Amino acid sequence: MTEPWLWPFSGAYGIAVVGVMGLALLLARRWPLAGRRVALLLVALTTVAYLTWRLVETIPTGSWPSTVAGILLITAEIVGAVQVIATIATGWRRSPPVRSRTLATTGASELPTVDVFITTYDESVSVLEPTLAGAMGMRYPGQFTVYLCDDGSRASIRELAERYGAVHLTRTEHQHAKAGNLNNALSLTTGDLVVTLDADMIPRANFLEETVGYFDDPRMAYVQAPQAFHNEDPFQYNLFSGRSLPNEQDYFMRSMQQGKAAYNAVMYVGSNTVFRRSALEYIGGFATGVITEDMATGMLLQAAGYRSEFVPQVIAAGLAPESFATLLTQRTRWSRGNIQTARKWNPATLPGLSFMQRWLYIDGIIYWHFGILKMVFVIAPLLYLLGGITVVDADVPSVLVMWLPYFVTSMWGMKLISGGRRSALWTHVYETAMAPTVALAVIAEWVGLSNKAFAVTPKGVSSGSLNFRLGIAAPNIALVLLSVLALLNAWWWSADRYSVDALLITSFWTLYNIVGLTMAVLVCLERPRHRRSERTEVQVRATAALWRGDARPARVVDLSSGGARVVVPWPVDGDRSFTLNAPRAQPQLEIVDVGAVPGVVRWASEEPSGLMVGFEFSNPTPTHMIGVMRHITDSPTWVRSDREDAARVWGAASRTLVGATQRVRPWQRSEPRLETRGIAVVSRGDEVERVHLEDLSFGGCRIRVSAGMTLVVGDSLLIDLSESHLDDSTIAAPRTATVRWIENRGARHIAGLKFEPVAASQKVTR
Repeated sequence: MTEPWLWPFSGAYGIAVVGVMGLALLLARRWPLAGRRVALLLVALTTVAYLTWRLVETIPTGSWPSTVAGILLITAEIVGAVQVIATIATGWRRSPPVRSRTLATTGASELPTVDVFITTYDESVSVLEPTLAGAMGMRYPGQFTVYLCDDGSRASIRELAERYGAVHLTRTEHQHAKAGNLNNALSLTTGDLVVTLDADMIPRANFLEETVGYFDDPRMAYVQAPQAFHNEDPFQYNLFSGRSLPNEQDYFMRSMQQGKAAYNAVMYVGSNTVFRRSALEYIGGFATGVITEDMATGMLLQAAGYRSEFVPQVIAAGLAPESFATLLTQRTRWSRGNIQTARKWNPATLPGLSFMQRWLYIDGIIYWHFGILKMVFVIAPLLYLLGGITVVDADVPSVLVMWLPYFVTSMWGMKLISGGRRSALWTHVYETAMAPTVALAVIAEWVGLSNKAFAVTPKGVSSGSLNFRLGIAAPNIALVLLSVLALLNAWWWSADRYSVDALLITSFWTLYNIVGLTMAVLVCLERPRHRRSERTEVQVRATAALWRGDARPARVVDLSSGGARVVVPWPVDGDRSFTLNAPRAQPQLEIVDVGAVPGVVRWASEEPSGLMVGFEFSNPTPTHMIGVMRHITDSPTWVRSDREDAARVWGAASRTLVGATQRVRPWQRSEPRLETRGIAVVSRGDEVERVHLEDLSFGGCRIRVSAGMTLVVGDSLLIDLSESHLDDSTIAAPRTATVRWIENRGARHIAGLKFEPVAASQKVTR
């Protein structure tokens, strides 16, 4: 423990840390890079000071279990600190990215030819088609060819390729999973450059414009753009935090990759990448024999002396895992693949890598042991609170002086390095949630239970009900219960066994862990995903030909690959009678720069600005889809913000608990309804009743009936609307209707009626 005579120095240490933090903030206002470096240096110094104190003063020696536990804990902390220093290195030399030269003034004959490989195994047409449409719609003054590399050899994918004018590639032997698929495509094509896209990664129209220019450098092997996502990942979605949290991968895909670029250590992440064919051929093609061919391929190219570059712009985006279970499947594969790569091509000994390249690749492999480290940090205080095994021999004053500056500067440093994309607290939540599963996968890989099978992450999956993943949550539920039990034991049942200092330290530590564990349990509440395709807010002019009569001007307010949400403005004269017209036999929505797309109206709703319509596309042509995807990918809201915004953990927890108890009902009404205050006459045999007409649509109405008339669901009625006055006009022609639902309201009943079909030429007029 810290001796009393050291306290004057210790107090000065704390004051110095606060002073340097203030200096860094002041410098950052005028010289951002200088301010950043002072801050990062402070993080490094407080980390070294903390670890020195831990090693010299706090290793318990009272008993061998305590000593062993203390050594295991400090080992985990040292590994974590090594990663902190590596992260600081990526933020230290961050420089503005090199811009690609413009292609606009270059003749087509002078530009390299490009082959675009879209790899697929079992993804559905609904997932693949938007990607194919995006790829076919890319702008490039040179020549490019799109290939659907189909390892599933499916007739439906061949037909999709033929419709779009792409090339369908298959192979008879399916060795080496995705890497083998890519190598097969390499052997059958001749383009100077090769683009790799996952099945769900939709490129923007400017994808080639932003990347090809970098290959003026003859040593440029590949250019990597960030993997971004246009849907919410399980942390955003299950925790009702899509507006406040960025995608969990944004920190690595944008902040870390940009930092690695300063050392020519950009990691190939499997998609959104452009390669020089000759560089790939030099290393023998895409790396095989491991389940993460991407990391290995990039590292081998850099070891061969080639360059890599990172493009910070989002020029392609795809689907994040749509359930926590599939996210864990993905991370398990990544963790195992990194270890397999380290065994086959150890970055510590691989010839050709620089010191920083070795360090950053080794750091990336070490990262995947976070599950083991996190389990050590969670279990360590429980050993003391439940078993009396001391893991840290320290008092509260020394912890405040040595640990608190380290903790505060680490949290601050994380915010600086990530550019606001990731806080230390949410990192704690993410790692705690994944820790048990990833830890088991890493241990299994190291002990020889290797898995060489490539598991494709399911994409485009919808679900209709709330589902709690008890099997995944069970370890963290157990740890929450143990943590609560430990606190009860230490503070109430066996309080006399513990020193006050040790009790305060381990209790705070346990409460911090409970926060992460609780959120880890909540993220296992898988919310239903009703949409079959993600929608994006847009503002696009259109013409709606949905009802008989004149087509009407409209505005598309959101788009997806499967349909659109459209606002048809109300006429200036206030006449809304067009909503009572019969639907067209073949409705169409003509969208600017897309054309007239056939479809069906799925729902309609009256809004102050106009009639809101949900329009589902029916068999859009490739030209339609390319135009639709252009509008979607050009939208500034296509990809969500990559910054945390008021991302409070307790807010996410409360939203999740409230949201999970609320039933979400999908919108069912397929026709607009006008509110009325008229009278209708209902007949059933000899029984006749005057009723109040509450609303009316082309296909049905809602009536209010007195208790004197008893209705039953399924009853067939004749309803006469001739006495129902709407804007001093009369609706004629009695209609046959069926009672669809009944709601009792005291002495009155509300009933929903569905009209029998009428001739397509009939129009209900006002």
